[in-house]
Amino acid sequence: MGQLLNEPVRAEHDPAGRLTAYEWRGTRYAVDEVLKTYGTAQEGRVYRVRVTGAEGVAVAELGRDEDRWRIRHVFSA
Repeated sequence: MGQLLNEPVRAEHDPAGRLTAYEWRGTRYAVDEVLKTYGTAQEGRVYRVRVTGAEGVAVAELGRDEDRWRIRHVFSA
């Protein structure tokens, strides 16, 4: 099971606007792959991504509402 969170993150994007990394609790996580995207721009989008950080590989679920990003869940990979 994943750990339920609802904490803000600082997202990083490439010039095309794709999510490339985020910082959470002082640690930077590189986004290796977007596994799934769901929701709408009006409701807020949810991104399930595979990430690599100092502790290794994990799967995270990030929510985006306009330009505000929040981490929702973290799953061990």
